[in-house]
Amino acid sequence: MALWQKVENGLPVDTSASANSASKEKTKNNLDKEDFLNLLVAQMKYQDPLEPQSNTEYVSQLATFTQVEATENMAHTAERVEANGLIGKTVIMRPTNSVTGETSDVVGVVDYMMKEGSKIFLAINGALYNLDDLYTVADSEYMDAVVIADDFESTIAQMPDADHVSLMDEEAFKHIRKQYDALTTYQKEFIANNNKEALDKFLAAETALNALIALRDTITNGGGSSSDNNDSTETTEESGTEANTPTE
Repeated sequence: MALWQKVENGLPVDTSASANSASKEKTKNNLDKEDFLNLLVAQMKYQDPLEPQSNTEYVSQLATFTQVEATENMAHTAERVEANGLIGKTVIMRPTNSVTGETSDVVGVVDYMMKEGSKIFLAINGALYNLDDLYTVADSEYMDAVVIADDFESTIAQMPDADHVSLMDEEAFKHIRKQYDALTTYQKEFIANNNKEALDKFLAAETALNALIALRDTITNGGGSSSDNNDSTETTEESGTEANTPTE
């Protein structure tokens, strides 16, 4: 049995190997009911026998412990209710890779929830995700915007850029422009925020195409006016010839 006990901040510290192992595994910043109970037991175990704490103080601490336990149980109940309410809804999970520390978004419908110990997991796309990784619940407007943005990006990827666009692409770009103008403000903002590269490519190519269309129209209109003037001159000459023809 050890004759000396390490003390930090007025409290005894267990320096055994098991205690050190447990402390490494515990990463929570806040005290839970188990921590509170351990502190209470430590106080009782290492109190000064000549000046022991009164029973009133112990009763007060036990009452506080009961409140902590009740609050923790209430939080667990609220989490289960929240998880049950997510079943059938589309959610966005943002888990963190334990190796790289990078986060990634997972979108899917919650099939069911499962409780394992004090943790609650959501089943999405055949995999389990911790409820703590829930980023947001996606509404129908958001999901529609995601689908539209993906379609827009895939369509623009098949179109020529500003350096290779031609008059043969006129109808295709007009169709894309018509569809884009029909989008809601939210959907346009979603594309601008999440598919900016595709949108910039479309706008640049459209600008180049409009320049080609304007040049074509200028040439066409100029040629038409010249032809009309020639027709008018020929008609006048014919009329003059007839007018000068002598009569018998």
